[in-house]
Amino acid sequence: MLRNKGLAAFLSSVFRAIKVKVSIYVRGRDKVISLDGCQFDLYKIPNTRMKLELLTGAYEHRERSAARRYIRREWAVVELGGCIGVVACVTNKLLQSPAAHVVLEANPLAIPHLKSNRDANHCSFKIVNRALAYNANTVTFSPWLDLWNNSLHHDGAHQPPVTVQTTELRQILQEERFDKFALICDIEGQEYELVMREADVLRAAELIIMEVHPQVIGEEKVQALMSGLADLGFKTIETSSRVTVLSKA
Repeated sequence: MLRNKGLAAFLSSVFRAIKVKVSIYVRGRDKVISLDGCQFDLYKIPNTRMKLELLTGAYEHRERSAARRYIRREWAVVELGGCIGVVACVTNKLLQSPAAHVVLEANPLAIPHLKSNRDANHCSFKIVNRALAYNANTVTFSPWLDLWNNSLHHDGAHQPPVTVQTTELRQILQEERFDKFALICDIEGQEYELVMREADVLRAAELIIMEVHPQVIGEEKVQALMSGLADLGFKTIETSSRVTVLSKA
């Protein structure tokens, strides 16, 4: 930046970075923030940008908004990619039967945060530390320490590899005996495999809230999975940035 844009642009960038750090220190140190009636402790979160988005209320705003707007109280919920549990906690509070909610998270580093936030908010969702994957009983990947952007498609920086068991959506539904359910999906590229391999299972969903990741799988695969969902009878009722909400047409 210094070479291409000059000293003023470089110093401005440094100043913005310092301002963000100071803002987090002053506003968020040792504090608990509230989002949609749920409480989240910032202190142990290692990701600076995640802390800032939690402080500003921007964290997973589209998913939280879609859940509040479209998920019916009587449905069960399957959430693929729970991370620290912000969307999970907000969603769980909406349900008539809070125990009818399964949250899948592949990154073992995120599980303590997910459990802590669940318990702090008196939620009842079930946590499953597995990866959605096919043709293997386990997968090995290197997780990201900052908890964001974990994917089976790329490894995290400087973290030792972990091996976790795999599962499929059909297996979750069979084990939990879910009938009508809403699907929340943010699995960093595996959404393509889900749609391509489990189309018959997805037919049972009443609602899908899905974040797509063209930067991971490419625009062509994103278009293919959206076409696949349309072929299953799903209609896009809302789309914003990379988050799409689909319901039965």
